Formats: sequence, structure tokens, C-alpha cells
Amino acid sequence: MKKKLLLTYPNQRWEKEDTNTTWNLNPSTLCLLAEMVRDEVDVKVIDAQFYNLSEQQFINEVRDYKPDYVGISVLTSEYSNILDVAADAVKDIDPNIIVIAGGVYITIDYMQIMQNESIDYCVRGEGEYVFRELIQYLNGKQDNLPCEGIVYRNNKEIIHSPPAIVDDLSKLPWPDYSLVKLEDYTNHAEREGPVWGTERPTFRLIVTRGCPVGCSFCQVEFISGKKTRTRDPEDVVNELLFLKRKYGVKSVIFEDDNISMNKRFFMRLLELMIEKELNLRWIIQAFAIFTLNEKMLDLMVKAGCFGVNVAIESGNQRVMDEIVLKPIKLEKIPRKIKMITDRGLFVLANFIIGFPGESWEEIRETIRFAEYSGADYCKFFVAMPLSHTKMLDMAISKGVLDTDGHLFMDWRHGQISSDEWTSKDISTLRAYEWDRINFSTKEQRKRISEMWSVTENQVEVIRKQTRDAVNYGTKMPNDITPV
Repeated sequence: MKKKLLLTYPNQRWEKEDTNTTWNLNPSTLCLLAEMVRDEVDVKVIDAQFYNLSEQQFINEVRDYKPDYVGISVLTSEYSNILDVAADAVKDIDPNIIVIAGGVYITIDYMQIMQNESIDYCVRGEGEYVFRELIQYLNGKQDNLPCEGIVYRNNKEIIHSPPAIVDDLSKLPWPDYSLVKLEDYTNHAEREGPVWGTERPTFRLIVTRGCPVGCSFCQVEFISGKKTRTRDPEDVVNELLFLKRKYGVKSVIFEDDNISMNKRFFMRLLELMIEKELNLRWIIQAFAIFTLNEKMLDLMVKAGCFGVNVAIESGNQRVMDEIVLKPIKLEKIPRKIKMITDRGLFVLANFIIGFPGESWEEIRETIRFAEYSGADYCKFFVAMPLSHTKMLDMAISKGVLDTDGHLFMDWRHGQISSDEWTSKDISTLRAYEWDRINFSTKEQRKRISEMWSVTENQVEVIRKQTRDAVNYGTKMPNDITPV
């Protein structure tokens, strides 16, 4: 008789509810892990986040299934406590259940996580093969633990190996979608609140890993490496054809860090989408605009793309070159944005303000650049010095952190100051300039309501909540749901 494995996303609302960060996670991750071990164990998926399960409902589900192993995945340290809640609950049900933690948060903060003795193992990095080897070890089918990507205890000592990387993504199987009601996910928004509208059913897909750019604020280099790895583009299109036929998928959201970084892969993917008459509408959540050329853009349009999210980061070239460390020449950006919008695609542009070593005038220059960039919508983030990033090293070396050494995940509220500005200045500027640039005219407000798939009245509510949130810091009333 096979042993039983439970794979789960805990509910982020056990920690807090925030429409900007309480996202429904992609079930493909759990379904892929399940496919990797389906010959070794019986598998059940419980997505407490998507179905908004209470802690007691989660406990009841675990108790009813009686698993031998429970795999818990958590994306971000912003919701770190829900890992402990889930792990402690499992051990309260049965101390003999083996608890395995994985996900981005675990990859980054595994030593802290292992302080909770309810967690038996952590999987660091890309865990597909590591997880399979671990299950085989626990089932007594191999003598040793995986040689990489694993964290465990030897008595009181925490043993950890280097994070795992999957070199050839093409060798990974398709996720076992039969373990979830995929139609629930494809017909539901990624979160409660404003989302960029795609025709439903919508499928969310990641087809590349890693990024060679090494932006100072980004953890991707630490999490999945500098080398961009890709799936076989033909396999990607075949999977999309399968999803279209079986689940009626009409649109796709590519959630890659930078899908166009490997131009050969991206161009071939576009050609196959056209050749195989995929006829799906799609958007790109993170598009490296500096890779764009006319030929690529024409293929994107022909293949069904109708919008891109571009991360420009700064409107000052010194900040871009010396602090952001991104290969963008700002004088080229407005022309590239116009290339996109002239073809009928929408452009969302992201900017960051409040970098360590950034002057007040350079921050204002970023605001001006965003306003006149030609993007349909501009979003501003407060610089967040995440662990294992060059930006954190910069902030520490300059002595500009104002958090007494305790960093918290929140891109709305600043944690860096300078002689020219305070963290409160940056938080306030972000909210009010976002409001001014995006909502000054009736035409803008109407356009954004369409892009967000909400009414114009709801747009006004979100605008006010975002302004109000500046006064609450990170502790906001439950009815405040800012952008």
C-alpha cells in the first residue's frame, strides 16, 4: 500500500488580508510536484489559500486524509507565519507526520524556518528532483538524502546543502492537473481587487527560470540563478493546446521573470503559436523592454499578445547605472513604448523610488519620466531592501536603513531614509503621484477601470483607500485595501 502525501498552500489570510499581496497562487507548482512522485505515493492537494479555508477547516482536511507526509509551500516572507501555523497544526494532529517545507520563502530563510521543530525538512531552490529523491529516501528506496537542495537536522545541528537548480526544464513532465479543479482557477481572478483583465478561462504559466540581469533589488539571481533556462517551445505550445481543448482556456498570463531574455526561445515560441493556430489572447507580466525590436513586436501581436508589463525602475540614468544595475538606456524607452501602443497593445510600467543613495531630485525625475513615458498605467513601488540582494548591501554600507535591523516586506512603506528625504516622504509621494499621474482625467479613469475589470466607482474607492493607507503605516484597518 502506498503512503500518502498531502501538498498544500496555507491561507495567507491567516496572517492578514491585503488585496495587493494576498494572491491566489498558481496550482501548477503543486501539481508538478505531485506528478514527480505519483509513482511513489498517493497525492492530495489542499489549496487553503484559493478556497479560503479557516485554520480549523484545514485541520479537518488533514485529519480526514491521514497523510504520512505533508508538503507546505509558501511564496514570500511577508506571510512567513502561515508556514508555522500549518506545520504546527499538522504535528498537533499526528507528530509522526513528516512535514516538508518549500517555496521561495523557504529557499531564502531556511535557517530561520528550521528553528520550528514542527518542520522536518526544507527544500531549497527548484525542488522537483530534490522532492522526488526525498520521498524515495523516506520510503526506504534509497540510502541517502539528496546531495543538494535539502535542509534537515542531525540531532540539534541544522545541515544544509546548496540550493537545487533544474538545468533542463524540457525534461520536466506536465503538471497533473487532475488533482485540482482547474476550471475553478481559470475562471477566477488571481486576487480580490484590481487585476488586468483577460478573457476567462485564463491560465497562468511560467516557461523560463533564472535571469542574467542581476538588478540590485531583485532576489531572482539568488533563488534561480543568473542563467536563463527555458522549456522546449514546442512542448509549451502543445500544453497550451491541451489546456485549450480540455479546459476551454481562452487567454494566458505569462508569469515569467523575463520571458524574452532568451530571444531565440521567445521568437520560436511566438512562431509556433502562430503556426499551430493557437488563437489565445495573452499578456506578459514581466517583459524586458530593452530586448524589444520591431520583428519581435510584430510576432507578438500576430501571436495574440494584447498587453505587457515592463519594469523600467528609474527615470534617472545615474540611478539606473549605479544603483539599479539594469541595462536600460532611458532615451530609448518612450520610443519603444510608443512602438507597443501604436500596435494596440497596452503598457503597464513599474518604477521604484527611494533607493539608497538616490537624491530627492533624482526621485522627482523618475516621477516626471513616468508621467511622460507614454505608458497606459504607471505603478510606483518603494525600494524594499530584500535579503540576499545588492540593494540591501548598499543600504547597510551607507547606513540608511531606519528599521533597527528588522526588515518587513511592504513595497508601499519606506524603510530607507537619507539626508534629503525620509521614508515617510517616499511613502506619501508614491501614493499621491500614482494618483495624479494615472487618474487626472476622465478618459484615464475610464481606461483604467476597463483594464482593471472594475467599475469607475470602484476605481474611486481604491484611489481613496490608497491615499488613506499612507497614514496607517503597515497596520491598516480591514476595510482599507490600497493599491
